[in-house]
Amino acid sequence: MPAKQTQQRKKTPSSLKASKSSSSKETSSKSSSSSSSTYESSDEVFQKRATFDPDDASALQYIPDAASIPELEKIRNFHISTGFVIQVNGEDINGDKPKTSYDEVTVALGQPTFSTDENDPSNSVNIWHTDNGDIMCYFTNNVLTNLSFSLKDAQPAKSSYSSITTSDTPKTAFDKLGRPEMIMRSERDTTFVYKNSNDEQFSFSTQNNQIVGVMSTYQMKQTKDIIDSVIKDK
Repeated sequence: MPAKQTQQRKKTPSSLKASKSSSSKETSSKSSSSSSSTYESSDEVFQKRATFDPDDASALQYIPDAASIPELEKIRNFHISTGFVIQVNGEDINGDKPKTSYDEVTVALGQPTFSTDENDPSNSVNIWHTDNGDIMCYFTNNVLTNLSFSLKDAQPAKSSYSSITTSDTPKTAFDKLGRPEMIMRSERDTTFVYKNSNDEQFSFSTQNNQIVGVMSTYQMKQTKDIIDSVIKDK
């Protein structure tokens, strides 16, 4: 019997659908098929991500020179939670998930450098400037829901996105690409963002110790354009 969510209904992101459509048009007009070789449909990506267990961010340990970045271990220990609860036959199967509060984050990182609501930081976006980069944490009702870590002194990726696939391990991907310029954590996955020598972004996402998606420079640009368009219309 299919699982359902009691608080929110999870849908395949429209941005991924749009990216898939745009990517198909591009690849059909080019003789090269390198981008399509690493791209999975939004449904395939969603099915791989739709696990009952939150991502443990274990891939962070394989980032080159991870030991020199103490913030990595700190953000790995945070429990990201969206608040989704899945039921099967009327029984909660993932409702009792660990969460991380604002106070627990400040114990690890100290007081934030900036908060969008200093009167209620546990229900806002907070930024920490650290020795190795900037950490941005999103809180809703005193629960950490997302975070990003922009690393200082980021270098262009050593290889292109086409050099990795979902068959690679995170360690293999890092060996090929080097250190990412940004890390983004959600409950379901951890995403590593890179720039190439043309200052174009691409990324791959992991769930626990498995790569579950690769997004090309073209797809990243399309996603950014969609987000910018939505923001502009508001």
